Formats: sequence, structure tokens, C-alpha cells
Amino acid sequence: MLKTSWKKALAFTLLTSFLFSSPASGQEKNDAQSVVIIGGGVGALTSAIYLARSGVIPIVIEGKMPGGALSQSPKVQNWPGEFEISGMDLMDKIRSQAIQNGAIFLQEEVTDVDLSKHPFKITSRDVYDPSKTHVLEAESCIIATGSEAKRLHVKGESEYWSKGVYSCAICDGALYKGKTVAVIGGGDAALIEAEYLSLIAKKVYVIVRKSTLRANEKQREAMLAALPNVEFVFEAEIQEIKGSGDAVSQVILAKKGALSPLDVDGVFLAIGSHPNSELFAKQLHVDPNGYIKVTNDCETSIPGVYAVGDIADPYFKQAISAAGDGAKAALKAHNYLLTAPKPQIAASHSSKKKDSYSGKVIEITNYEHFQKEIQEANALVLVDFYATWCGPCRQLSPKLEEFAKDLQGKAKILKVNIESCEDLAMLYQIRSMPTLVVIDNSGKQVGRKIGAKDIIDYIKTLQVKR
Repeated sequence: MLKTSWKKALAFTLLTSFLFSSPASGQEKNDAQSVVIIGGGVGALTSAIYLARSGVIPIVIEGKMPGGALSQSPKVQNWPGEFEISGMDLMDKIRSQAIQNGAIFLQEEVTDVDLSKHPFKITSRDVYDPSKTHVLEAESCIIATGSEAKRLHVKGESEYWSKGVYSCAICDGALYKGKTVAVIGGGDAALIEAEYLSLIAKKVYVIVRKSTLRANEKQREAMLAALPNVEFVFEAEIQEIKGSGDAVSQVILAKKGALSPLDVDGVFLAIGSHPNSELFAKQLHVDPNGYIKVTNDCETSIPGVYAVGDIADPYFKQAISAAGDGAKAALKAHNYLLTAPKPQIAASHSSKKKDSYSGKVIEITNYEHFQKEIQEANALVLVDFYATWCGPCRQLSPKLEEFAKDLQGKAKILKVNIESCEDLAMLYQIRSMPTLVVIDNSGKQVGRKIGAKDIIDYIKTLQVKR
């Protein structure tokens, strides 16, 4: 049921993205919306649900990561009503609920915001095609852009980013099944990453800069300390990340004044985050660390503009508190609109629903199926290696459906789930997702693209050559 609802949600997202998209020749400006929500996490989605149910149709610009940070959590055990659920499944449920209530989603990222006058002006661009931009005007705005993981800034980090260094165990941890990994950090986020990896990896080192952990969840800390494949390394810092050029093999630790090597296959960072407030910092009041200051339940320094979740919360950073913020901001925005009623023109778009993608991408079930499809191909074969819990993979999926229809007769598109087809992932040495492997009609690998943007750009060149 959940998978079906997610497919419907993606289809509707693609439809609204098409309806709101701009022509390639320039920038399109739409009429003023009642409320535009910037962000796609639990706070943004809760606002969308409350607004839609109140009769206000919100536009949700969800950015590059639908579901936000919570979608990366392997286990959520403190969400009311769910004893245990993955963050991805929980966000699927909430997002689907928002769509069913009428919220409109755009697969775009905001590039500029003008809050100096009414209506507010919000400029955004397509996640995969930056040339497609347009401007939305809004009577009210809810900011829910969350925070971003911090980096170590040590030698080798950039070189091996996505080739052994990551910030999301749920996205890339499966690539290290039976291997040795290191988690960097001493807070709750580090423990969550370590817990997930302990179920997959042969060995998990938790590298902690101080002499003790600073985590709040003592039960999880005690549970991890008792696991035979988890080891805490205190008073240690990574000085360098080394490898073969294609994969990580070692980290150099500074511990009590001495340097020592530690053999690992992967490194996962959990060292904190900073608020994604750059677009708003010069227009709204922020604290010294960049968090948007709020008063009177999510109100910012500009009337009609509200901030929810991690971008305004330097202390708690909990999904449930972000959801509470989202509800309060929606009620505040609704009341704000009532003082000066504005037309809700976005609702008219819902009558234009139509199927915006085919379904001709071939899902590979096993190695034999893969070989059969390759052998029968009389054209180029594009193989998308993905995981169900990978956010960028989810965003890429509907685009591949569109490309499959357009490239019919010119290229065959296959999808390979790295968990159910682990042998294929190992055969093609998949280390990051999504990865597109290009195979010619003789069965020879002739190319490889990593990351949704590079994959989209490459397939577009095939469209041009068609």
C-alpha cells in the first residue's frame, strides 16, 4: 500500500512540476499563491497537511532531498503511534497524506527570495535542469530548509567523497556489508549511524574527539557498547583519509599526540550540522550561528513569514518538535491570510491531472534476468543501480521513466536494486548511488555516471543525438 501511494505521490509531483515549469527560453512568473512552503522535511509536510485541510492549497518546494533529514534515519522509535519505523517509510506516509489533502509539490530548489515587500517573491529552478526557472509570488511563506551536515575538512575527504566517505549511513551503508567502517562523532547522530551500520558491517569504529560521548540517548549508547562488532575510540581525531584512488582503505588518527593508522573501508560523518539559512540571513533576524530567530510560535521578524524545524531550532532538533512547529506555522499563516484574504489560484491546477510518465523501465530481478536483457538488446543499455532508501535515487526514478518513453528504440533502461541483486552491484563495483552504467550492444561497459544530475545530463545528450 505504501509503495503504491508513493508512486502516486511521485506522479503527482511530476505533474505539478510540469505545470509550473518554465519554457527554456526564459523565466516564467506565476500569479500570487496563498502560501509557499520552502523545504520537504517533516515540518514542511506537517504545515502542508494543516494548510490543505483548512482550504488553503500550499505550494511545497521540496528541494533536492524529499523527506528531509528524517528520511535518512534507519529506525525511528520515538514517533507517537509508531513503535518502530524507518524514517523513509514515515516520511512517505506524511508526504502521501499531504498530497491526498491537496498540497502541490515542486521538485525544485529555491535560489533567491525577496521578502522586502508583498507579495513575497520566490525564485526556484528545476532540480535536474537548472535552465528551467520561474518565480512564485506568495502572500505568506513558511521556511523549513533544515540544516546540512558538517565536513571534517581533512586531507582526502574531498577526494573520497561518495567513494568511501559519506554523511548518510542509510543511503550508502549497504555498500559496506561485511566490511569495516568508521563513524565520526560523539552525539546522538553518531550513535544512530553506528547502530544501523552494526547490522551490516563486520566492524564499526566510533571515533570520538573527546573522552566521553555527548549523546542524550543513554539506552542506545549502552546497547552499542555491548555489541561485539562496535568499538569506541575516544580522544582521537582523523588527520587524513587514504585509499587506492577509487576506494578508502585507511584513516590516520591523531590520538594522545601520536599518529596511528586504522584500516577501514568506509567513513561516515556525524559531526553536526549548520542551518541552511543563507538565503534568508540578510532579510530575517538570525542568531550568531545562523539560526532564524522566532517569537510567538514560529513568527520571524517579517509578518507573514514563519520558520519551522532545524533552521530555527539550535537545541532540540527532533522530528516531533519540527512537526509541532509545522502545525503552529500553518495555523499562524492561515490566520494571517484571513486578515487580508487572497485568491487561492493554485487549486485550479489540480484539474489538469494527467499521466506524465510511462512505465517502461525494466526492473531486474536477478543475475539471469540481467544477462537475458543484455543479450537481447540491440541498442545501448543504461543500467541504473539504486536503493529503495536513497533519496536521490527516488528523485531520479520518475525521470528515467520519462526517458525510457522518449528513447524507445534507441536505448534500453534497466534498474538494479543493490540489495536484491547484490552480486550485480559487486560485479560492477558500485560504491555510490545512484550510479548509471552504460553498456553497448556487445555487452561491454562503455561508460559510467554517478549522481542524479550527471545521469540526467548524460541521458539528455542521447535525446539530442536521437
